[in-house]
Amino acid sequence: MPGISVILPVFNREQSVARAIRSVLGQTQPPFEIIVVDDGSTDRTRDVLESFGSQITVIEQPHAGAYVARNRGLRHANGELIAFIDSDDVWLPDRLVSQLPLMERPEVGLVFGDVVHVRPGQERRRVTSFQVAPPRRGRVAKQFAWCNFVPTSTVLVRRSCLEEAGGFAEDVSLSCDYLMWFRIALRHDLDFVDRVVAQYTLSPDSMSRDLGRSIEARIQLFSGELARTTDPATRKILKRLLFNLSWSLALASLRKRTDGVARPLRKAQSTAMAAARLEAGPWTAQFAMNQLRIRGRRLFL
Repeated sequence: MPGISVILPVFNREQSVARAIRSVLGQTQPPFEIIVVDDGSTDRTRDVLESFGSQITVIEQPHAGAYVARNRGLRHANGELIAFIDSDDVWLPDRLVSQLPLMERPEVGLVFGDVVHVRPGQERRRVTSFQVAPPRRGRVAKQFAWCNFVPTSTVLVRRSCLEEAGGFAEDVSLSCDYLMWFRIALRHDLDFVDRVVAQYTLSPDSMSRDLGRSIEARIQLFSGELARTTDPATRKILKRLLFNLSWSLALASLRKRTDGVARPLRKAQSTAMAAARLEAGPWTAQFAMNQLRIRGRRLFL
């Protein structure tokens, strides 16, 4: 049985981090280590962490963001397999044991599962990630051009794959997990458990609540990836991904889900034209059809 290291970044989550840790400790297949990276918390988070004693390993760092914290945890991890959980999320008890069999195939680099989205005070409305972004298995790098269908708090991944991909990007504070899963998908198969294995809390102060800001971060990340990439097939996927992100940014701007409209729209237009060139027509039609499918699914959620 390969060893599993769990990495949990936390910043000022004294009210929720204990619940997240207990859900890891309560696994039917417990990990052999839980690494909690305190990202410069200023509330009572450290007191909560200390209450778990030797059951967890706590690493402190000045506030630098979740992705810096995850990389810090990865450098201290001893497991062959790495799992992630955020400080306000919860795993179901059989999360790990349900995923481990999928890692028996050596070609699989990463497995994941579905996650239910919960808004405080609206627990009865149970929307899952797979309902909004259907999962894919196998060599699925091309599918990331349409969305990120891998929920981070459900990921079980080979440590070697994370290291091969160079760790999480640290120059952007949002969506660096999207880039990481894409890099892994270029080299390895992905697989998934087709059911809910975790609960994701949509916090009012979540950084990702501003959709436009999140999409702009993705455009920055994947534009950098395109500039670094020479492989023609990978460049084509990246261009398609950036084209779709640019249209998503334009739609978010028009719905006033971003801070201001003019600047995001200009960014969307320039990104779309640079990415698509002669394929702008068919790519726009396919994007529109995909949006209709998404809106149609959401009508029944």
